[in-house]
Amino acid sequence: MTTHFTAWLVNDPSCLDGPTCDITILEDELLGDDSAGGGWATDSSKEPAFYALTQVDAENGDIDDAIREAEALMGEAGWRTVADWDAVDNAYVVTVERV
Repeated sequence: MTTHFTAWLVNDPSCLDGPTCDITILEDELLGDDSAGGGWATDSSKEPAFYALTQVDAENGDIDDAIREAEALMGEAGWRTVADWDAVDNAYVVTVERV
């Protein structure tokens, strides 16, 4: 079975425990039959595959700095992005895979 993961770079202070952005990688579940067609959604029943805090202030920090730091943290843990980052209501998200 194909596995699919999404990285969530949360930059909304109301969704964070502290003042800095955090990065969490969560496994997704397939909705429907088409894994290539983007039918994936986060499976909240599973433990995070990766989690780290950045040093970038969520309220006043630069999102590009947060993305660079998140990518470095993920890279050190054996993950890489395989798509472009997309903005959602409280975070930036991207598909990732294990290196």
